[in-house]
Amino acid sequence: DGLESTLLLLAHELKNRVTVHRDFGDLPAVTCNPGHINQVFMNLLHNAIQAMPDGGDIFIRTRATDEGVQVAIRDTGTGIPEADLPRIFDPFFTTKPVGTGTGLGLSISYNIIRKHGGRIAVERHDGRGTTFTVTLPLTPPPSGDGRPSPHEEHA
Repeated sequence: DGLESTLLLLAHELKNRVTVHRDFGDLPAVTCNPGHINQVFMNLLHNAIQAMPDGGDIFIRTRATDEGVQVAIRDTGTGIPEADLPRIFDPFFTTKPVGTGTGLGLSISYNIIRKHGGRIAVERHDGRGTTFTVTLPLTPPPSGDGRPSPHEEHA
């Protein structure tokens, strides 16, 4: 549901330019902060759209795994230069022109996923796009007081 609502918010940027291909598997409920997870999807999808100024394709695949759930977002854009890979999750690092990005989207996304007990990985495809894969456990680690955060709910 979070992916669909995020795609709806981005519809004006996708229209007549980017084709979204969905391969959604059956997923169990995940205990999380849906707003935060949707922010991750927004950051990843928005970056994918910006990496394809002349249009292209976005492929979204979801799967249940032994670890929980996995969401892979792949684009057919320009790709991330190999030299930049070690820094893409650093705060304020950006490859975008001045005034078009803060360099915080991937850093924020990385921290959100880590706080949920998950992982985010990137794979570059030599100028043929990039895939970001988010893996989340069904239940995140407890907050500092041993209880789930009051902002966590099933999504």
